[in-house]
Amino acid sequence: MGRIQVMPEPLANQIAAGEVVERPASCVKELVENSLDAGARQIRVELEEGGIARIVVQDDGEGMDRDDLLLACARHATSKIRQARDLYRVQTLGFRGEALAAIAAVAHVTLASRPPASAAGQVLTWAGGQLVSGPAPIGMPPGTRVEVRELFYNTPARLKYLRSVQTEQARCLEVLQRAALARPDVAFQCVVNGHVTFRTPGDGQPLSVLAALYGPGEAGQLLSWSASDRDFTLHAWLGRPAQAKSSRQHGYLFLNTRPIRNVALQQAVTAGYGQRLMVGRYPLFALYLTLDPGLVDVNVHPHKTEVRLSEERDLASFVQAQVAAALAQAQLVPSGPNPRQVAEHGRTAPPSTPHLGLPLSKGRGQTAGWPSGSVMYAQQTGLPLPSTRSRPQTDDVLAALAPARAESAVAAWPGQPVPAEQVNEHPEPVATGTASHDAGRLPALRLVGQALGLYILAEDGEHLYIIDQHAAHERVLYERFLKRLQSRHVRPLPLLTPLPLVLTPGEYAAVCERQAELQTCGLEVEPFGGSDVVVRSVPDIWEGLDLHRLAEDVLRQLAADRSAGVVTALQPQLALQACKAAVKANQRLSLPELEALCSALAEADDPFHCPHGRPVLLRLSQRDLEKGFRRIV
Repeated sequence: MGRIQVMPEPLANQIAAGEVVERPASCVKELVENSLDAGARQIRVELEEGGIARIVVQDDGEGMDRDDLLLACARHATSKIRQARDLYRVQTLGFRGEALAAIAAVAHVTLASRPPASAAGQVLTWAGGQLVSGPAPIGMPPGTRVEVRELFYNTPARLKYLRSVQTEQARCLEVLQRAALARPDVAFQCVVNGHVTFRTPGDGQPLSVLAALYGPGEAGQLLSWSASDRDFTLHAWLGRPAQAKSSRQHGYLFLNTRPIRNVALQQAVTAGYGQRLMVGRYPLFALYLTLDPGLVDVNVHPHKTEVRLSEERDLASFVQAQVAAALAQAQLVPSGPNPRQVAEHGRTAPPSTPHLGLPLSKGRGQTAGWPSGSVMYAQQTGLPLPSTRSRPQTDDVLAALAPARAESAVAAWPGQPVPAEQVNEHPEPVATGTASHDAGRLPALRLVGQALGLYILAEDGEHLYIIDQHAAHERVLYERFLKRLQSRHVRPLPLLTPLPLVLTPGEYAAVCERQAELQTCGLEVEPFGGSDVVVRSVPDIWEGLDLHRLAEDVLRQLAADRSAGVVTALQPQLALQACKAAVKANQRLSLPELEALCSALAEADDPFHCPHGRPVLLRLSQRDLEKGFRRIV
C-alpha cells in the first residue's frame, strides 16, 4: 500500500516535455508551426547562443485574445482538434496541444499576442509550468510574439547533454530552412546574435528559397518537374548529378506542406537518379507531394516529422518513376572547369590488353601501317597520309563503321586506320543521335581527335566536348550487357567446380523462391542441404570476375530486398564487367574507333554518366574559351 502515487503536475509536465522538446531546434519547430497555422505571412526568429539562452519567434498571424492566451500554455489545449475523427484528416502542422505547455515547463516563456481587431495586446509570463504574471495589456502590432529564455534551466541533466552552441544553432537553422521551403509564400527572417543570417522573400516561389539557401548560381541549375496521377500530385526541384552532396541532409520532402522524413521516399528519389550518382554522393532535391489527408496518419510521433502512408509503396514507385523521367529529359552535360582541371579529371586504370567486345588497334599509341598520331594529323591538316602496302580495303572499313551499325561497330572494331582518300580536311559531323535541342541526347558532333591518350575531343559549332574514352565505352558496354540481360539473351557459363554458398534460413527461402528467375538470367542455383546452395553456372558476362563474391552478393541482395528483381540485383555486377572490359587510359584509338564510340555513345539511354556515376563528358562553350584566352573580359 502506498507504493503507487500520482506524480505532481510540474514533474509530469517536465517528463512530457522530453517527448516534444529535445533541444532548441524542437522549440523553434513548434513555435514556427504555430505561427504558420495562425496564418502568418511574415515570421522573424531570433537566436542567442544557439537558442539555448534565448529564442524569439514573432509573426503577423491572427493572434489570441486574453482568454485564449491563458489557455495556450495548458496541456492538451488546442484550437485544431475538436473530436477524434479530426485526427484522420489533419491539415494543420500542430494539433496535439502540447508544444507551448512543454516549452513552458522547462523554460521562462513570455507570450504576447494581439488579434488584428483589438486595440492592444496581452502579455503573460510562464516559468517551470506555472503562470508567473499576467495577462497584462501591452502595445504591439497584430500577431504573436513568443520569447523563450534559459531553456532547460530546471532540468540540468537535459541541459548537460546539449551539443555545442554551433551545433544547436545549425539544427535550428535547418528547421527554419525546411519550414521556409515548405511555405515559400511566407517571408522568413532569422537573426543570430544580432545578425541576419537567413531571409526569404515570401513570393511563393520555392526557387527563391533555394536561392537563399544555396545561392542563385546553384539554384539556377535545378530542374523543375511536375506530374500527377489519380492519387498523387508532385512538384519537384531536382539537382543535377554534378550538384550531388556528400550527405543526405540536402534532400527535402514535403507532404501537404508538412516537412517530413521518410526513408522509402528518400530511397525512391535516389533510385530515380540511378547510376547518375557517384558512390557516397546524394542528390539535392525538394519534393512537394500532395495527396488526400485521409491517406496520411501524422499522429504517429510526437515531433510529427514521421508520418504513416497507407499507399507508401505506390507513392514511392510514383516518385521514382517521375524523378527518372525528369532526368531522362534533361540535358545533363556538365560544363567543364578550366583546362587544367579538365585534364586532371577522369583518369582511369593503367593500360592493359584489349577486353571483351572491343578489339583495339595493334600496338599501343600506334595504328597498323602508319606512325603514331598520323591519322589525326592528316585529319587536322588535310595532308595525305603516306602510302603503304598494308592499307586496308576502304569498303570494309566504312561498312564496319557505318553510323547505322554503330553497335556492331563497337562490338568488333577493326582496329584499322582510315585510308588517305577517306580523310577529310573538313570532316562531317559524326552521327550522334538527335538534334542538340533534344534533352537527354548528344548533339551532332564533329570529331576533332584524341588527347593525352584519355580523352576524345569533339565540337558542335558552339561547344567543345571532352569525352572520357573509358567512361564512354563503359557506358556503351554496360547498356549492351543490361539489354542482353533484360531480354534474357545471356548464356549460362557452366562452372567446372560448383561454388558452395552458406546462407541463412531466410536467405535460403528467398533464393529458392527466385530459383527459376535466376536461371533465366544464367545463374543456376541448387539446394545443397540445410540452408546451403551451390552455384552451377553464372552469366557469361561475368567471365574473368570474382565469381564467388559476385554470386554471394547477388543472392544476399535478393534476400534483403524481396521487391527487387533479379536484373536489378545483377546491375552492379554488370557495371563491374563493363569497367573491366572498357578501353583504358593511354590506349590510342584510330579515327574509325573514335567515330564508332561516339556514335554508340549517342545511342545510349544515358550518354552523360558512366555506370558508377562519373561524368562521361564535359562541355566548354565558346564563351568559356574566349574568356580563358582573354578575348573577352
